[in-house]
Amino acid sequence: MGKRISKDEYFMRIAEVASLRSTCIKRKVGAVLVKDDHILSTGYNGAPSGFSHCTPETCVRKSLSPGDKPELCRGVHAEINCIIQAAIHGTAIEGNISLYSTTFPCMSCLKLLINANIKRLIYKEEYNMDNEIKKSLINDSQLEIINLKLGE
Repeated sequence: MGKRISKDEYFMRIAEVASLRSTCIKRKVGAVLVKDDHILSTGYNGAPSGFSHCTPETCVRKSLSPGDKPELCRGVHAEINCIIQAAIHGTAIEGNISLYSTTFPCMSCLKLLINANIKRLIYKEEYNMDNEIKKSLINDSQLEIINLKLGE
């Protein structure tokens, strides 16, 4: 029998599974919202519920660099979908809350997580980490940030 994985690895692997549901053609992202080591909700990125999914033919951002013109994207980000799912099901997001995401949040999602008083952000892949405003937000927030490298 193999070594037992940590709780952080367990929740990150669930975020990886959630990312498999993503309908985005550019980047598959999954997220898991956790309170006191119990899953509150999961989310992945894609078109709003009930809308048609993006395709290589309909994606207006397919040829843009990551982070360029985010306002053109019709997708809802995994972190936002996590919080929406908790709200839809009447789950309060308060207390010892962690968010596990396969990719570090964009600026909009980072601000949302800070405002939602998320305590810990655990991520696997970096995204737009050279953004000076993002760095300032991170430094000024109370958010504990952990880059989790799986399998190392």
